[in-house]
Amino acid sequence: MNRIQHILLLNLFLFTVFTSTAQTKIIERSRQAIAAANDPAIKLQAILLLCDQGYSLHPDTLMAYAESAENIALQLNDKLSEVKAMYFKSFALTNKGLIDSSLNLANKCLAALQNNVTDAILICNINNQKGRCYVRKNQYKEAIEMGYEIISLAEKNNNVLLQLRGKTLIGWAYLEMGQPAKALGWHLKALRTTTDTLLLEKYAILFANLATNYNRLNKVDSAFYYIKKGISYSRKHENLFALSNSLAIQSQLFVSSGQAKLSEPVLKEVVEIRKLIGDPFYIASDMSQLGYYYAHYGQPEKGIAICKEGIAIAKKYNLDTKLFFLYNSLADNYKALGNTTAYAEVLQNIIELKDVVYEKNTAHALAEIQTKYELQKKENTIIQQKLAIITKNYWLNGLLLSATFFVVFAYFIFKNYRRKQTIKMGIAVAEEKMLAKLSIKEAEENERRRIATDLHDNLGVYAASIAANLDTISAGEHFNPTSINALTELNSNSQSIISQLGDTIWALKRTALSLTAVSDRLKLVIQKIQPSYLNISIDVEEKIEADPQLHPAQAFHLFQVIQEALINALRHSGCTHIEVLFTGGNNWKVFIEDDGNGIKNKGEVKAGGNGIPNMLNRSKEAGFSITWLRNEKGGTTVAISPTTN
Repeated sequence: MNRIQHILLLNLFLFTVFTSTAQTKIIERSRQAIAAANDPAIKLQAILLLCDQGYSLHPDTLMAYAESAENIALQLNDKLSEVKAMYFKSFALTNKGLIDSSLNLANKCLAALQNNVTDAILICNINNQKGRCYVRKNQYKEAIEMGYEIISLAEKNNNVLLQLRGKTLIGWAYLEMGQPAKALGWHLKALRTTTDTLLLEKYAILFANLATNYNRLNKVDSAFYYIKKGISYSRKHENLFALSNSLAIQSQLFVSSGQAKLSEPVLKEVVEIRKLIGDPFYIASDMSQLGYYYAHYGQPEKGIAICKEGIAIAKKYNLDTKLFFLYNSLADNYKALGNTTAYAEVLQNIIELKDVVYEKNTAHALAEIQTKYELQKKENTIIQQKLAIITKNYWLNGLLLSATFFVVFAYFIFKNYRRKQTIKMGIAVAEEKMLAKLSIKEAEENERRRIATDLHDNLGVYAASIAANLDTISAGEHFNPTSINALTELNSNSQSIISQLGDTIWALKRTALSLTAVSDRLKLVIQKIQPSYLNISIDVEEKIEADPQLHPAQAFHLFQVIQEALINALRHSGCTHIEVLFTGGNNWKVFIEDDGNGIKNKGEVKAGGNGIPNMLNRSKEAGFSITWLRNEKGGTTVAISPTTN
């Protein structure tokens, strides 16, 4: 275990230990001002000024000063300062990984501002704090909503810094969602918000985010350009949080660009800064980065150990977003070690983690829809009550009219009543139809899940049993060639049944599947079949701007068509390389390209067996278009795309 790992394991895990050492000159000057202040009001403002350096303070230190400020504010009956102190306590709780407690305190701050005092800048800061919490809870929709609220309020108050924060928050949410193109768009909007160079320098974290976006988009030169700015500005203005993030990103860029030796001293500085700040969210991120370093610097055993430690921390503090990076780093180390079995298992963990996050967000969306429905229901009740009052007033006024107009008035009242009844009847019928559709849909979903369970519990068990028994029989007495061939064929068929059942259950168990889920499933298949085709390289590339959601049946058919195209290329094309490309958003496309013999003419393909007709039938049933194209340099490309969005 080298010095870096010793520092990370022995020091970073002690991030909750209170540190009294001054991190920056700004913080030291603030502490001196606090010590020199005799007037409580002056001391209070000095403490709040120090707390404003929260990104560079250890959370325990920040919490101690925030509580001191809150006590003084209570003594002075200073409501605004009291709320500011509560906000800094919420900030400290976030950095300690206590996200729910932090959110509760932030909401308490907003309630106090609504009832007692108003401060637009403080409201924006609290909303930004809530956005940080939502990102760490994987509630990206709420985080983005916080960003829009910050931007709107900041524009009304002409506050450029808060506009930067709102746009950066939205970009960060998209970045954590795995959408670097959208994240880059928002971070560039933030960069173009102002031409005030000094203000941009002080907000150095923006340049670190820009570098991360460009790195994710494989634009390394741009990433290096912005990360140099981020590091320079962070050092200049003593922003430890932005500096540690920028250095961690620079370390990753060094490793990915083949300059791994330059990464080690950078990582050492990151570790020392993180020890002062003590945020488990970024400690887990650093462990992921260190694991990535070991994977690409010939020390996969150390990488595996540090990644597992990081996974434990991420699970302890519910940092699901960091689990993606830690598992990917762990997979890189297993791959570097040559442990293909463990590598495949980690890939499966990544797929399952994506499913958990997707289901969590789906459940939340349903809860939000339910809340909106209840609100609309209450509004409809109020409208109906008002309508009833108006109707009674009509009758009262009608009694006051003269007998001459009574018949005419009664006629219009009756007509109006009939119209309302017709409308109510129409609404009732529409509601019944809607409920019927929902009931049918729910029944279909339940039946789909039941079928998936039955397939797994019944046919899956029997198929696996057949395969196991065939293996036992094959290991027994000697058989004649005919029997051996029959057993071999039976064993192959049983394995195919198990594989097909697994693919079917994979699709049936979900309400929807993303395009990346299909890609991930294909990667598992490639892991299994690659050893049988050692002379053929297979790559899967994803260029997906917005991850479209497919119906389970569509996802299943798409997976089967891609798999059939891949098998055809492996068996019949005589190729040495196959590339599967997933691209686009709602107008997605999938290409399976090989460098083999190729078809004779463009668009013509032989359909002697069942493979090609099956691909055509599946594509037609799922609403896909499929074509076979001859490549200019030889080989064949199978192109699949949706016929409708």
